[in-house]
Amino acid sequence: MQSKSDIRKAILERRTRIAHGEKKRSEKRIIENIRSLPEYQKAKTIALYFPVRGEVDLLALMHEEGKIALFPKVEREELAFYPARTPDDFVAGSFGIPEPSGDGPVAVHDIDLIFVPGICFDDCCHRLGYGKGYYDRLLKANPGVCAIGVCFDECFVRHLPVEPWDASVDCIVTQTGVFRSKCEVQ
Repeated sequence: MQSKSDIRKAILERRTRIAHGEKKRSEKRIIENIRSLPEYQKAKTIALYFPVRGEVDLLALMHEEGKIALFPKVEREELAFYPARTPDDFVAGSFGIPEPSGDGPVAVHDIDLIFVPGICFDDCCHRLGYGKGYYDRLLKANPGVCAIGVCFDECFVRHLPVEPWDASVDCIVTQTGVFRSKCEVQ
């Protein structure tokens, strides 16, 4: 099996090769699939992410009526979530990723749904991120929170190497559908 670093490199390369027009069409379908999720329809407070390095852009969900949109901010070794409504609500943050500049984080247990970016996901709803462990720590510390992974079909793989500290998501949304784990819960 390939190492995590080899998989990261290969999938990031694959993601950068997605043509701009195809990427935009895929993102539109991903957002339609998200809007059809019962978890999304019931959610009032959603945690999004600011897309970087070719990640799926979900910023269109930022202005959904009846929903409060939150975004992550790195605070020490953890993620905290703050409201944001416009691009003016962001400043350059950790690792060059835009972070919300507002005051007053929202407690994770008050978030109905967290969208989790990743380099890739697999059939068991495992995620491979950039290797810093922020989302793994967040999800492990908050097992009751609903976490939805988001990626392009091109970044959905059959199997990823998993370490004990890796957290999985509840389901994955791509442009072709919603995928729930095909693996037994351990």
